[in-house]
Amino acid sequence: MGERFGGEATAQSISGIINVYTPVTAFGACNSITVGSSAGYNAGDTVLIIQMKGADIDTTNTAAFGTVLNYNDAGNYEFNYIQSISGTTIYLKNVLLKTYNPNGLVQLISVPSYNNVTVSGTLTASPWNGTTGGVLVFTVANVLDSAP
Repeated sequence: MGERFGGEATAQSISGIINVYTPVTAFGACNSITVGSSAGYNAGDTVLIIQMKGADIDTTNTAAFGTVLNYNDAGNYEFNYIQSISGTTIYLKNVLLKTYNPNGLVQLISVPSYNNVTVSGTLTASPWNGTTGGVLVFTVANVLDSAP
């Protein structure tokens, strides 16, 4: 996908699904993560790491039902950049600031960056499939507009 942040004078036009999603299956040394697939990712890309699940919830038949007992890193997220890719191992530029547990369904999501962008149709996330999806993310440096 590559960084799309640049000095374009006219706005790019976007619609549909603009992110690439892959499950993170392991965290390794040297800022490395193992992913289900590195297809669609490139060195220099901005990415979002996010843990979708993993919290312990009270399931007793009491007034406490539904209470979060322990978040177990569920909901942790942060932005980073891809330094390099080797097969299904992605090396991140920066050290992760939060902790993640792959059992909590962690995913890596590409984050397109635009200087000026026009939303020409409905923007959507890939549907949550139980492993990836459900998140729409992008950055805009200057102007975000919608087509008439």
